[in-house]
Amino acid sequence: ETMLCVGNRSEAKMTLKAGVKKDGTLTALKFENFTTPGAYSNMAFVSMIIQELYKCPNVATSESGAYTNAGRARAFRAPGFPEGTWALEQMMNMLAAKIGMDPVEFRLKNFTEISQNSMMGRGRPYTSAGLKECLIRGAEKFGWKEARSQKKNGGPIQRGFGMAAGLWMMGSGGPPYTAEVRMFSDGGVTIKTGAMDLGTGTKTVAAMIVAEELGIPLENIRVVNADTAVTPYASSSGGSQTLPSLAPTVRQGAWILKRRIFDWAAEALGVPVDDLQIKVNEVVSISSPEKKKTLEELFRSKNVLDVIAIGNRDPNPADKVVMPFGAHFAEVEVNTDTGEVKVVRLVGANESGRVINLKTFENQVYGGMTQGLGLALTEKRVLDRKTGKMVNANLYDYKVPTAMDVPVDHEVVPVDLNDNECNNAGCKGLGEPAHVPAPAAIANAIADAIGVQPTHGPIDNKTILDLLEKGGEA
Repeated sequence: ETMLCVGNRSEAKMTLKAGVKKDGTLTALKFENFTTPGAYSNMAFVSMIIQELYKCPNVATSESGAYTNAGRARAFRAPGFPEGTWALEQMMNMLAAKIGMDPVEFRLKNFTEISQNSMMGRGRPYTSAGLKECLIRGAEKFGWKEARSQKKNGGPIQRGFGMAAGLWMMGSGGPPYTAEVRMFSDGGVTIKTGAMDLGTGTKTVAAMIVAEELGIPLENIRVVNADTAVTPYASSSGGSQTLPSLAPTVRQGAWILKRRIFDWAAEALGVPVDDLQIKVNEVVSISSPEKKKTLEELFRSKNVLDVIAIGNRDPNPADKVVMPFGAHFAEVEVNTDTGEVKVVRLVGANESGRVINLKTFENQVYGGMTQGLGLALTEKRVLDRKTGKMVNANLYDYKVPTAMDVPVDHEVVPVDLNDNECNNAGCKGLGEPAHVPAPAAIANAIADAIGVQPTHGPIDNKTILDLLEKGGEA
């Protein structure tokens, strides 16, 4: 029922022409995309990454589609961007080979700190342009130069190394977004937010931010979320916008709450507000620790037993663009006798602002790379041409990567550039940008292994054998 009822990632037939100077300067990109969005409107933004990722003076894109008797197109973790990256990043590798330039160096040559896309804000700088650091740090962690220089192939098993870069047009978050932060006289805090936790640790990071801002233990915090009867407004959880919308909101609420309590304490203790801190259930002078009041004493002096503050999400900077970036690296083994592809190693470097919770950051990137492995190699929707029905609507014939497919050797490189302009928490979205570059990185690794660019996906055994038989004509 999931496969038949809730929508699909639409197919994309992409044509890309590109020009480059001998010194590695990208000069032109012309991109055409034709999709089949099903019976209803399309959700693909395939051409946007062509327009945005690299500095290029001449870019032309067009997209069109045909309605089909099939389920509607739905967001499938960064709708359109993995597909556009599939085309662009394979083309970037082909251009690099044409001029004899290392693929990483070629991308660094065409790095930009300024948005190229009119929808995003052409000509405006990024609050943090993390692509450069993702490329450099990802290559270092992967051992890119060493791996390519020491590559030796013999027999039917061919080893290849590939990489790809990417970004996600959303992930900046923004208003309207509201959170309530309520502190009780015993030092306990309740956060109320409409944010859905999709399993990505939203409640955890909200609690961490408030605990740090107030200076109280994490276990003192309770989170009430996604209950329309009691929680304030939050926009939908999607587009990698939940954390960069929620985090600044709860931090603002905690800051307002703290200032109110500190105003009371400064008056009672005769010290400046900036000289105060909360320690569990007391407000203490930093310079004179003997000067302190319990929260209950302060609250009762104002005839209250709890304090409530409302945080609201401020707008994003008007003169800059907030964008998350990533660069992924892959090592594969291809059996040229059987067409079998084994992904041996994956490294994902992602710049999504401040890393608030390292464990959930790493898990997001692990999941994104795993999902990219599925798009690159195994996940294929087969439709009956007469009825439009999906004929492999089960998890036996539609092959999602399992624990047996995920490489044991996979690493995450968090790139934190201390972006203090994107919002007051310094964080950007991660869920979708963690998926965008992985499929193209795997495809480029396969091309490096067999000497033929596998532009059609998913790259199953038959595709590999056909490519080898035709000697690259495909």
